[in-house]
Amino acid sequence: MQTFLSLESSNDEQLIESSENELAIKALKENKKYVFISGSSKSGKTTLAKKFSEINKKKLIYDIPEKLVFDTGVYLDLNQLPLKSENFFHFLQYFLSNNLNLTILSNQSFDDSSNISEIIPDTLSRLKLFTFITINPPQDQLLFLLIEKFLKNKSISVQPKIIKHTMNYIERTYDDAFKAAEVINHLLYENNHNINLSLIRKYYEQL
Repeated sequence: MQTFLSLESSNDEQLIESSENELAIKALKENKKYVFISGSSKSGKTTLAKKFSEINKKKLIYDIPEKLVFDTGVYLDLNQLPLKSENFFHFLQYFLSNNLNLTILSNQSFDDSSNISEIIPDTLSRLKLFTFITINPPQDQLLFLLIEKFLKNKSISVQPKIIKHTMNYIERTYDDAFKAAEVINHLLYENNHNINLSLIRKYYEQL
């Protein structure tokens, strides 16, 4: 899949569509009934939630309310789910019983048994009704666009070679893309808005 920016929103809410998130976007476009999307920090989950909750006319929430009164589907954007809480079970059951759409976006995934062991059995049985999708770690093309996007959010533009050289020193994670943009911003500030490959190399070699 070609990686590209959706230019319909302001810089900080731009959606980068790529092979890493294409399954998540496909499920959201299809407005599937019960979807669980997991992805690490800075992977764009909140941007997806904002964009598609509006498109699909669903309510976007960031916590689980004690009182459950919904007459439409919901997008829950919550990184740490209360898996051991009875309240979370009742939350899931509410949407299943009332035949309402529910999309959950979280940092948590259930690819390993350690996470599954923390879940109340009744909650686990409800979660098995969901379509589980993972936003994969960024490859080089997406990593470049992410750093560029984070810089644009700060109204910063640099030559592509600056971003590509910075990529030689970082892991392929969404958090590291964000941190790389912070490093470039810091070096620009410390060096009178000038930056070069040598400054980048020296910065990372000193870490």
